[in-house]
Amino acid sequence: MTKQPDSKFSRREFLRIAGGASSVGLLYWLLRPAQASAALLPPGAQDPISFKAICIRCGKCVAACEQKAINFDEAGFPFMDALQGWCDFSGDCTQACPTAALLPFNPDIAKIGTAVIDTDRCIAWNLNCQLCCGLCIHVCDELQQAIYRDEDGNPHIDPARCNGCGACVTICPRSAFTDGNPKRGKAVSIQSVNSIGL
Repeated sequence: MTKQPDSKFSRREFLRIAGGASSVGLLYWLLRPAQASAALLPPGAQDPISFKAICIRCGKCVAACEQKAINFDEAGFPFMDALQGWCDFSGDCTQACPTAALLPFNPDIAKIGTAVIDTDRCIAWNLNCQLCCGLCIHVCDELQQAIYRDEDGNPHIDPARCNGCGACVTICPRSAFTDGNPKRGKAVSIQSVNSIGL
């Protein structure tokens, strides 16, 4: 009687195929193209890919920022950290930059991002009370007048006026009402546009 061939993989064949697939996956992970950073870049920054190629991570822009609005990411690149301070568009960071990673910009039209309100976290949106908070509106009134209230007292962003300075993020108190992590607690954030704003 003739023995039928076994259609199942042997253990050795399975391990060989699995090992090959793992090697291909590891090779792709090591050689894959680097993704552009989604971090909010300082004013005057070139596009994310050019910025990372030119920036030497010297930290001079961080040291030059009197508002303490620039911080280092995990790889040592500078980014705008509105949790610590807001950008006054003074241009001190670009003057301190020894490379062309940060270019001179016009502070009157420069835009590094746009504020976005998380209505699920915002005190005013959740309590429907014109007197409940409004700190973001008050701080922005002195800068860009980019935040306004609707008839119910809820704050809204005017993208055309917002330059992404981050003052609204810095002053937002919502983190006190969550687990204490300010990155998860703020009711407003800045969405990056990575524009040099010349």
